[in-house]
Amino acid sequence: MSDTQPKIQLLGHVTISGEIEAVTGLHIGGTADAIDKGGIDHPVIKNPVTNEPYIPGSSLRGRMRSLLEKKGGKPLSEMASGIWMEIYKNDSDVDKARNSEVCRVFGNAHTGLPSVLLVRDALYTEDTKLKYIESNLPITEAKIEIAVDRITAHALPRTIERVPAGARFAFSMVYRVQQDENRPDAISNVEKDLGNILWALEEIESHDGLGGNTARGHGQVKFHFKPLREVRYCDEKKSPSTPSDKQQLEKVFHSVSDLKANIKDIAKNFNDKSSESSN
Repeated sequence: MSDTQPKIQLLGHVTISGEIEAVTGLHIGGTADAIDKGGIDHPVIKNPVTNEPYIPGSSLRGRMRSLLEKKGGKPLSEMASGIWMEIYKNDSDVDKARNSEVCRVFGNAHTGLPSVLLVRDALYTEDTKLKYIESNLPITEAKIEIAVDRITAHALPRTIERVPAGARFAFSMVYRVQQDENRPDAISNVEKDLGNILWALEEIESHDGLGGNTARGHGQVKFHFKPLREVRYCDEKKSPSTPSDKQQLEKVFHSVSDLKANIKDIAKNFNDKSSESSN
């Protein structure tokens, strides 16, 4: 790990939020306490209190990271037995981690590089709760799939639980804009980082999916965005510290491509703020 203690200043954050719509049945696996004959073999993950399905932030974040690793095509390291990721474990690799487009966003614990992207669990929207729960409709569906032995033609049925098409989940992710005083050029990565985050969301929507069995039709999703919320913290040296010492902007975008087209302006705001702080 590097001997240089990083001095990090938080300049603000960008919140991307909205709804994830299940276009086809969605399966993100949970744990089966017991399997009755003819019951569910592969349940979806549910809130143990409300029994409502949800999308863990780790599932969305992990899919985004995996896609970005494939996009970059960098060598992978074994994080744990059978788990390969773009990570850097040696002290000599600190600069590689900082310059990695994946590790810069998702972090690299071995070199002390923190994650700047926070992804929250996506819960059922109120409209979905009304549609499925208060209307006494089933909140999940049981899809029977059959694996066939190519030699004996023996059929092995399995029952997979899915969130039905049409269900919506409220999602939110926060990108923290930070400046490392040891690397004053780091702020220039805002545009690239936001571009990679939105590229991953677009890839999930257009060519990939969420959850398991996407190759067999599960997990096609669509993102519906709320106004993007951008917060920039004022410089305490140049302005008094008051309850209103941060500037908040909301801009309305309706699609991933809409957001991507405006990344330059968002990044420019933080670059201008960084220049003011350094003067």
